[in-house]
Formats: sequence, structure tokens, C-alpha cells
Amino acid sequence: MTTVNISRCFFITIICLLWLNMVNAQLFKPDSLRIAQKSPLFLPYPVFGYAPETKLQLGFGAVYSFYIDKSSPVTRTSFLYSYNMFSTEGQIQLLLQGSFWTKENKWHMFSSGIYSDFPIYFYGTGAHTHEADKDLITAKRFRFVVGGERKIAKALYVGGGLGLQSDHFTDAEKGGIFDTGNYVGKEGGKLALIGYDAIYDTRDHENYTTKGSYLRAIGWTNFANSDWHYTNITIDGRQFFAINKTQSLGLQAVFQTTQGADIPFYALSTLGSSSYLRGYYSLRYTDQNLLIAQAEYKWQPWGNTRDRGFVSASRIILAAFAGTGTVFPNGGLNLNDFFPSYGGGIRYMFDPLARLTLRLDVGIGNKRPNEDRSTGLYISLNEAF
Repeated sequence: MTTVNISRCFFITIICLLWLNMVNAQLFKPDSLRIAQKSPLFLPYPVFGYAPETKLQLGFGAVYSFYIDKSSPVTRTSFLYSYNMFSTEGQIQLLLQGSFWTKENKWHMFSSGIYSDFPIYFYGTGAHTHEADKDLITAKRFRFVVGGERKIAKALYVGGGLGLQSDHFTDAEKGGIFDTGNYVGKEGGKLALIGYDAIYDTRDHENYTTKGSYLRAIGWTNFANSDWHYTNITIDGRQFFAINKTQSLGLQAVFQTTQGADIPFYALSTLGSSSYLRGYYSLRYTDQNLLIAQAEYKWQPWGNTRDRGFVSASRIILAAFAGTGTVFPNGGLNLNDFFPSYGGGIRYMFDPLARLTLRLDVGIGNKRPNEDRSTGLYISLNEAF
């Protein structure tokens, strides 16, 4: 199976940014003044693509990076990110995310809102699903989350959040496994969420990290009049090593579990996507528990040369990655069910101040009997981890 993340055709960003810089006559001018002054950066871009299940896709988006506080040299960059896509088949995806850091990173606030009415492939649950069983369903989702974390000691944060979510599913192919299977949550439902987390963070940068440690434990529990009752807990550990000025190595291990009296299929952990084990469709393998480990090496071949502005070889980054992982039910971890993942890609750091990158990765996964090898093409903003 070949998974192409066409709905996020961010390669168009490059065209838009080139146009934007030419309009402002800044194409080959260094942006050292903006970096020195910590000035904000606003980058709009068009989005378009094509997929058999959606036909033509058109839309727009924008990235806005800025500093809430410019006086402290350690305050991290805040940003707003929007992505909006419409298809000729009447499908829609609207996304707005924000990350905000106060002076000296004492507070970190985050928010995310999404509305989606979009087709997805459903394969069933577990680590042994089959390509021949995939079923095209329409997933309609509204989700809004807001939260924050407070620094209570050096590199240590605690916090929480609140969220609302509504889901509805329809099967576009009557008689498929979704229509005939006995899956919890087929009708969708409404959720109220409360979150709680603790973070240990010594990374040099939030975006494009080259050294430091990161450990986060976060949980989300349903409450109030939610239609389903479960808790999702994720433990995410990362370690980064700066080999030299132009090379770095990142390691990540993630454990995720979902426990409760009634767990809908769409709340299960999923292996794949542009972050968790590239090379697999994000809903191909799902279950109550997820365990992955991956490593990524990055190299800036011309990182020691002078930055010449938006079009500069010094901002090009090459990457290679490998990992493994699986999903499994409670008490059902099987070493034979671990899936491989490996591949490579290229990045372009379009904002050195915020260290924001445009990323293109090709991931390669396993080959099941009588199926094509699983692969994925990912074009997105920022790093996988």
C-alpha cells in the first residue's frame, strides 16, 4: 500500500514563499535584522492537491511566529498555524493551532481547534488487519482543546487542559467491514475531556531540536455527560545529541494506552502517520496500546556557510530515520508483531529564528503476504519529533 499525504500538499508553500519574498524584494537578502530584532514572521500559502476519494482539493493556510517577550534570550518562539482545505466533493478540513510561551518560558499555553468532514480508510482493529478489507468511511469531527503548563522548577512543568469533541461516522461502502463489524463507537459520540500532564524539558529549542532531553506524561479522561468513558495516557521520551554544528541525532520512545469501560474504535492508539512510525497509513493498525521507538539523524551539508536569505543552501537539511513499533491489546504484547520503519527526507528551514522547517519524508514499512510493501510520502511543517 502506498500512503500519500496529499491533503497536506505543503510543497506549494515553497512556491508561495518565493512569490511572497519576490513581492517584497527580499529574495536574496539576509534576514539577520529580523532575527536580531526578534520580529514576527507571517507566511500565508495556498494548498491544493488531488486524491481519488476527494478529487480536487483547494485551500489556504498561514503560519505566524512571534515572541510574547523579547527581553529574555531564553524565551521560546510562539506561533499560530492555520490549515484550511475544501474539495470538489464537498469535503472540508479546518485547523487552527497555537503555542504560546511567556517570559523565560514560565508558562506555556496551547490550543487546537479542528473541524473535519473527510473520508478515511478503516481497516479494523489490531496488528493483523488486511489491505483487502479496507473500507472507505466518512468521518465528521469537531474538536477543541485548550491547556497550559507552569514551570515549577528548572526544566519541570506541570499542567492540564480541557477539551470538547464530537464525532460522527458513515460508511460509504455498504457491506464493508465497518458496516458489518461489531465495532464500539460506530455511531460516533460526544466527549468532554480533562487533561493533566507533567514535563521534563531541557531541549535547546522546541522546534528542530539538536540537544537536550524531553519527557512528557499526559493523560486525557472523559467526564460530565460524555457518551464514552475511558482514559488515554501517553508517555513520550526523547533524547537529542549534537554531533557537531551541522549534525545531530534524535532518539524517541513512546508508550500509549487507552483504558476504560467502553472505548470507541476511534480512541484507540494508532501506529503510523508523519510522526509515529512513518511508512504506514495512520489508521492501518490500531489497538488499546502502542509502543514505538525510533531514531533520526540530521545533517546540514552547507550549515557552516553564510545564510543568504530565504533561498540559501545553508538552510537545507538531510535526514535518515529508522524505527520499530506495534499495537496490542492488554496482555497481548507479541515481539513478532513489531513493524519496521525506515526512510529519509529533506527539510528546509524557512524561519531560522523560530527554527520552523518544511519537511518531506519517504517512509518504508513492512510487506505482508500478498500485499504491496507499505510506504508513505509525508509533506508537512516541523519535525516528526
